[in-house]
Amino acid sequence: MPNATQRGRHRADRKATTPITIIARTASENAGVVARRGALAVAAGGVLVSTFATTSHAAPAADARTTTAKLDGLNLDALKESAGQAVSSAKAVTVSTDTKLDVEGATITAEGATQVEGVVEVTPAPEPPPTPLNVQVTNTAYSYLSGAYVWGGSTPGAFDCSGFIQYVYGLYGIDLPHSSSAMLSSGYQVYDPQPGDIVWSPGHVALYAGDGMIMEWYQEGLPGRYTEMWQDNPVFIRVV
Repeated sequence: MPNATQRGRHRADRKATTPITIIARTASENAGVVARRGALAVAAGGVLVSTFATTSHAAPAADARTTTAKLDGLNLDALKESAGQAVSSAKAVTVSTDTKLDVEGATITAEGATQVEGVVEVTPAPEPPPTPLNVQVTNTAYSYLSGAYVWGGSTPGAFDCSGFIQYVYGLYGIDLPHSSSAMLSSGYQVYDPQPGDIVWSPGHVALYAGDGMIMEWYQEGLPGRYTEMWQDNPVFIRVV
């Protein structure tokens, strides 16, 4: 009887299965359930191993129970330990500090900094307009109403009517005469008074403060006052 040559049957070559491939396969099968893109990443010693799930239509939702059963049978602690050993023994990949990775419109550098692409224009807040000189004069005049009226006085706390206006305007480099009658010709006449205009009447001057109010030094021994305009048919003189 001839000798029959028996050939041993060998299993077909299969790809090696590791804990990471098991997790990757399970994540892929479960992609239809989670209905989103995901990533499983294990990083150690400068090595990044990543497995990206497929799109939401890669697996039918009916496989959810099968996937759950597979996950229940896994020893996750053992997988984690095995994965850590695999990663630690893998060849390290070194990148320079200026390496950049573009991710959905942002650039991530090896140092961990994130830079958004494109030019971001920042418009600074506009500078406030400068305060008009006549308003500055009016605001300053409020602080010089204390003291007592002195005929011919032109210093703080001892003003007469024209000395008060002369002093306040002098703080802003504008020279006015120390005389109510002379102030009538120090500027030009207006009919729409604004703060800082001189309110002239025979023998007396005051400073218009706006809204029908004036500031004046008007009586011997009394301080200056902020009051309603009392003059009948005054002349308004503008010097600024």
